[in-house]
Amino acid sequence: MDANLLITLQNYGLSEKEARVYLTTLELGTSIASTIARRAELNRATTYTLLEDLKRDGIVNETTKEWVKYYSVISPDILLKQLEQKYESFKEKVPELLAMAEKFGNKPKIQFFEWWAGMKKMYNDLLTSTTEPICAFLWLEVIDKKFLEYLYKEFLPQRIKLKIKAKVISHTGETNKEYKSVDKKSFKETKLIKDLDFILHHEINIYGDNRVAIAMFSDEEMSAIIIHSKKFHDTMLSIFNFIWKSK
Repeated sequence: MDANLLITLQNYGLSEKEARVYLTTLELGTSIASTIARRAELNRATTYTLLEDLKRDGIVNETTKEWVKYYSVISPDILLKQLEQKYESFKEKVPELLAMAEKFGNKPKIQFFEWWAGMKKMYNDLLTSTTEPICAFLWLEVIDKKFLEYLYKEFLPQRIKLKIKAKVISHTGETNKEYKSVDKKSFKETKLIKDLDFILHHEINIYGDNRVAIAMFSDEEMSAIIIHSKKFHDTMLSIFNFIWKSK
């Protein structure tokens, strides 16, 4: 299954599993749920639930022949029109939502993400940083190799394409030295600190004008949070800049 197509559908609002079901059904044309589940590499119960959800959203069509249910999906151009309509509908409500948000302007907003799908959503939010570089505290050796593959093959190309610069502070180490060696082509600048007292177990990203994302990669705590707070953002950025200039 094409990973780029999966990412595109996820960026348009489908979950990873919904995107897998859509692409599989699109490829099959019309099929029963068990076949879709097998081809999408999902269990049957989950696939039935996803098909019902997508049917409710007008993305999946259902027909019955001889007491057996068959499923198909709307064409990509119709899906695009539906997504554009949702966008326009949401756009109309933005002033009302902003007015509501202003009532709670002094309270920081915190988003919580878990496991692979959640971590990818956190990284997708980093790609909204168009007003300033992403400033990150990072130690690559704590990141799972499978997730590193995602960062290099999917996240990094998107960041470069969007011309979002990155400034990274990390440990001195073989993995990080290699990471620094590709700064120019990766649209980033890295500073390595050789100090035994400087230890990073998590990743911290300071970006946008009011967000800080903290990512934890171990199997026991694979999760991330995004804190929306101008003051917290400015505090962390001040710490980052102090270390950056002093090293």
